Amino acid sequence: MSIVRLLLAAVVLALLFALAASVAPAAANARAGGAVYVPGSKAGGASFGTALGELDARPITAALTVSPRRLRAGELPRIRFRIRQRGVKAVHARVRIYRAATRSRGRKLALQVDAGRVAIGHTVRVRWPRSAALGAGRYVVSLHATDPTGRTLARTGQRPGQTVVTVLPPPKPEPAPEPPADPPAPVSDGVFPVAGPFDLGGRGSGFGADRRDHLHQGHDVSAAAGTPVVAPVAGTVIAVDFQRRGAGFYVVLHGVDGRDYFFCHFRRGSTAVAVNQSVAAGTVLGAVGSTGRSSGPHLHFEIWEGGWQRGRPIDPLPQLRAWAGRS
Repeated sequence: MSIVRLLLAAVVLALLFALAASVAPAAANARAGGAVYVPGSKAGGASFGTALGELDARPITAALTVSPRRLRAGELPRIRFRIRQRGVKAVHARVRIYRAATRSRGRKLALQVDAGRVAIGHTVRVRWPRSAALGAGRYVVSLHATDPTGRTLARTGQRPGQTVVTVLPPPKPEPAPEPPADPPAPVSDGVFPVAGPFDLGGRGSGFGADRRDHLHQGHDVSAAAGTPVVAPVAGTVIAVDFQRRGAGFYVVLHGVDGRDYFFCHFRRGSTAVAVNQSVAAGTVLGAVGSTGRSSGPHLHFEIWEGGWQRGRPIDPLPQLRAWAGRS
């Protein structure tokens, strides 16, 4: 029995020795590096003897960004790209833009930019030449690359290196606004609306003067309080009212010449006409006062074309000068 046990022990020791001998060289090679490649290793790459079979056969699109995808004629998209190819330091790259193919025609090169030699793994921004332009239509933006051995960019379903942009026609120019119609030339027929000494004032009294919360729509004629205000032309009274924080006591006259005339800041109790009353030129309408929002006795006078508050006011100064014989 002792001899049998000795033989069995010898066999077991022989097997263990053989097994250790077969494993030791592989472990030594693993520690020494060599051709072993560890995916995701920060140290990897060609610097640590990457095996030739693990180089990328062709350049690959790592990133291609085109923005915006919809633009107007005359605009150009912003394009950035990055190329990957393990075992290669740089490739020659270019960006081509083709007009998309249709049923009646194939795709046609519209624009090309040569980016030159670009480093692998670096983001490159395309710089368009000044003369570059795209008309309205649908385009394919295509990235191209060639490595030092002549191998071209690989295109796969996940990394095609291409994208589509749409160029819209330029917006239609808005029609130029029609210039406002010139007001009718002042006429001398009629009478000045203040029947007494007056002053036409300066720029601050005129049409369009800044009143902080609005632009002046008429002209202020300064006169002594109580001076009669008269109808400059024949017509019909269409409004008589009072506005506490604005016009004060006022009258609106629709003249036989088709224009409306607005008189305000009348002295309290001086209004002498009523709505729908017909008046002749020179008829007293009221008296100069300072009611409403006013800083002193004066007549605020407006001329409206197309209807009071419906049409547009015009500068009354030329007409006032004509009636006063100062034109």
